[in-house]
Amino acid sequence: MTLSPDDLNGLDRQILKNLTEGGRATPTLMLKLLGEEQYSRQYVNQRMKRLSEHGHIRNVLDTGVYELVDDPREGNNAE
Repeated sequence: MTLSPDDLNGLDRQILKNLTEGGRATPTLMLKLLGEEQYSRQYVNQRMKRLSEHGHIRNVLDTGVYELVDDPREGNNAE
């Protein structure tokens, strides 16, 4: 089951935006891109896993490196 734009929180949208612009990222790299003071690594990892469970991003070969598969944001460029 995919997520609708209404199911996404601000962090989800930022993760999707960064993956759209940068290709692949680990939760640790994503945390650095977002600004380390905003979120914990565990929370970023949790949100990335949720997006992965719903088929929007993929954990490449179970390495912890994620890439975009399907952008659920409206128009695929909403922030």
